[in-house]
Amino acid sequence: MRGLVVGLGSIGRRHARNWAALGLGPLLVCRRIGSEQVEPLGVEAREIFDLDAALNEQPDVVLVTNPTSLHVETACQALHAGAHVFVEKPLGHELNGVAELLCQAKRARQQLMVGYNLRFHPGLARMKDLVTQRAIGTLVSARAEVGEYLPGWHPGEDYRRGYSARRDLGGGPVLTFSHELDALCWLLGAPSRVMGMTTHASSLEIDTEDVAELMLRFPHGALGSVHVDFVRRPPSRSLEIVGEEGVLRWEYDTGRVLHYAPAVGHWRVEEIDPRFERNQMYLAELRHFVACVRGEIERPLIDGEQGAAVLAIALAGLRAAAAGQAIDLNDAGAPITTWLTSLGR
Repeated sequence: MRGLVVGLGSIGRRHARNWAALGLGPLLVCRRIGSEQVEPLGVEAREIFDLDAALNEQPDVVLVTNPTSLHVETACQALHAGAHVFVEKPLGHELNGVAELLCQAKRARQQLMVGYNLRFHPGLARMKDLVTQRAIGTLVSARAEVGEYLPGWHPGEDYRRGYSARRDLGGGPVLTFSHELDALCWLLGAPSRVMGMTTHASSLEIDTEDVAELMLRFPHGALGSVHVDFVRRPPSRSLEIVGEEGVLRWEYDTGRVLHYAPAVGHWRVEEIDPRFERNQMYLAELRHFVACVRGEIERPLIDGEQGAAVLAIALAGLRAAAAGQAIDLNDAGAPITTWLTSLGR
């Protein structure tokens, strides 16, 4: 299998190294001429500095890891070249072109997957199992939180130049940390209404929000909230769900899943394997995508429709924040309402 990684930032380098570690086949990487590389890639890969030239090499798989604002355009080009496509989250920075991208993949019967790697974390997967089993009964509320100091993400790099810090490249914590929104929707399904508040409250030199709160109403009555920020030190990530018959909590930092059942009167704590390392999520994600490409799995765990739905909700949250009023997602019309039905499966 021939692979092509488009964009060689930190996540592009990770996917390239994982491709080599899994022994998936020859690898090409495409990056801008003159783009800085803070460290050697460390794996055998041929570099090409023009996307058309790279796609002319007829890769079987293209991993789109360039700035968010280029995702949809790059993915369309890759599909047109006959490749199966993995797109890092979020699927894009706007909805223009997304419907066409999904239609193109469907017509060509090519796999299109979006990189919400948290779904491959054993802790979140365990939360999904417990919710499916109705371990805490009817769900009432849920909250996902993540915060991490942006300048500390990639030591040695200027955070102000990265895509996360720039509105024109699709940055800001609402889109960059849309993992949390995806996780809530995976567990609770599609929301029907969204509200938002955003601000730039820190001294970070970025032109996006640095902290945001999204509020979600789900059709079955539950409320959800998502907190994201580029400021918190130390970093933290967690998700909690309250039900009529208890509470579930996932702590990313400790790897624990906690379950409180009123009938028992105490927390039951499940620890993940202490040997688990962060990169194992990405390895599992890549294995899953390759299995889809090979026909061993019919549909990616996070397909294009689900990625489009999460993007639509995130963008609605940003619009709601700007307008100071809630947005009813049921009024979004096709194809957004169709995408929303894909969430939670």
